Amino acid sequence: MNLFDRFILTLYSFALIVLSVGVIGASSGLIPAEYIRPYLEQLLGGFQPAYLITAVIFLIVSLRFFFSSFRRSKKPKTEKGIRQRSDLGEVNITLQTIQTIAERAARRVKGVRDLKTVVRALESGNTITVRVSVDGETPLPELTQKLQTDIKEQVEGIAGVIISEVAVVVTEVAQHENYAARKRVE
Repeated sequence: MNLFDRFILTLYSFALIVLSVGVIGASSGLIPAEYIRPYLEQLLGGFQPAYLITAVIFLIVSLRFFFSSFRRSKKPKTEKGIRQRSDLGEVNITLQTIQTIAERAARRVKGVRDLKTVVRALESGNTITVRVSVDGETPLPELTQKLQTDIKEQVEGIAGVIISEVAVVVTEVAQHENYAARKRVE
């Protein structure tokens, strides 16, 4: 329910409370008939634009709340993830969780400087794409093979999710002197 609807509902509820208290007071004798009679005579005495406008507003607000009660409520937003069935029910592991596991595994590989990971749950299988910046000292074939193996093993071992592909994209090879200077500063 949005802010405007809440505001209107608050006003509507307050007006109904006042009206209900007035009717209860008049019908139980707590409010003398002499106080109510002039308002009733004025209401029933002829065309009163203020009463007509108030009644139309109440009708519109009532119809709005009446029809909004039949609207389907939106399903709670669930994060995208990989769903698995177990004997006890359904398990949903979010893509963010798998991404975190993959990044942790990738950071342990010697030679990786910086990385970004994207996890996709596709019909053809679950894939992980890792974009890495490397130090330039470790041979790329060994480094990329270790990344693929370690990420796949870690994600499958920890999350129990089958990974069909781990793609590695080397985006940058650090200059040796820049890397050494950076290493000394850190």
